[in-house]
Formats: sequence, C-alpha cells, structure tokens
Amino acid sequence: MIDERVRAVLPRLMTPLARPLARAGVTPNTVTVATFVTAAAAAVLIGTGSPRAGLAVWLVSRLGDGLDGVLARQTGRSSAFGGYLDITLDMTAYSVVALGFAAAHPELGLVWPAILMGYTLAITTTLALSSAAVSAGRRVSDTDRTFQFTTGVAEAGETTVMYVLWVMFPHWLAWLAWMWLAMILLTVVQRTWLASRVLR
Repeated sequence: MIDERVRAVLPRLMTPLARPLARAGVTPNTVTVATFVTAAAAAVLIGTGSPRAGLAVWLVSRLGDGLDGVLARQTGRSSAFGGYLDITLDMTAYSVVALGFAAAHPELGLVWPAILMGYTLAITTTLALSSAAVSAGRRVSDTDRTFQFTTGVAEAGETTVMYVLWVMFPHWLAWLAWMWLAMILLTVVQRTWLASRVLR
C-alpha cells in the first residue's frame, strides 16, 4: 500500500548517494547484487540469535533496494534485465530473512512455510497479471517499472514494517506472523479479482 508513495520520494533521498556511485562507475546491477548479499547477512544474523543487528543490516539493504533504480535512471542504464534481476533478488531476500526468523523461532512451526507459500503466490499473481495484461494490450498500473505492479495490502514496504515488528515485539510474534500471512493472502485475492475484471 505504501510502495508508490515511497518511490515518489526516492529520487530526492537517493540522489546524493547515487551521484558518487555513478562517477565511480558502479552499475545498478552491482548495487542490486550487493543489496541481496546484505539482506542475506541480515538473515544469518537473525537466524543465529542477533535479531536487532540483523534488523539494522536489513534496513541498510532496503536503502540499496531503493538506490539501484535511482542509479539506473540517472545513468541511463535502466534495462529489462535490471528489472528482472531486481525482483528476483528482492523476493529471494524477503524469503531468506523469513527463513532466518524460522531458524530463530522454530516453535511457530507451520506459519513459516505458509508465509513462504504466500510469497510464492504473491509474486506469481503479480508477474502473471503484468504479463497477461501486456499480452492483452491492457494496463493495470501507471508505474514506470519493468513490470506492472499493482497495489496490494502486502507489498515491499509492509514487509519491512512487519520484519521490524517481529524483532521489536517478539512476544507478539506468533500473532503478527499469522496476521502477515493473512495480509499476503488478501493481496493474492485482490490481484486475482483485478485480473478477473481486466483480463476477461
């Protein structure tokens, strides 16, 4: 729900970081890969009992996630492959951090594979709707991104908010994790309903 609002202010926030990287010849795809490596380090920290340190590293990785797109547009290096790499590594990052929480809290059992299933359904409906809309000559989003992302209850911004809540309020973790799964599944329903309206 908050992703497009955040993206609207990213150029202003990220330009001071993007300019020196552009001058140094750093490519957007390099930033994308480095962002994923940082997120993976966050997952390891969370999974091995250092959740607050892991959360701090995760938040740094989210800065990188906003930086690569700004860098690509500023340097004229936006590409379809860059969009592909970004969404692939983003979803991998969300999943490995969820696995970090699963390693740290195995007592919650089924909720973790259920959340991973939810991530699979969420990105499948996103990309399937985007691809089908292009094939049908329809637009389902006004964004300038590689894929036509549509607004949902659970997006990238909400994922980070939820991870923050999981670390800061561990005594509510079970309730928050099941609530997060419900939000993801509601997003799947939202996109399926939109697809039924737009693609028929």
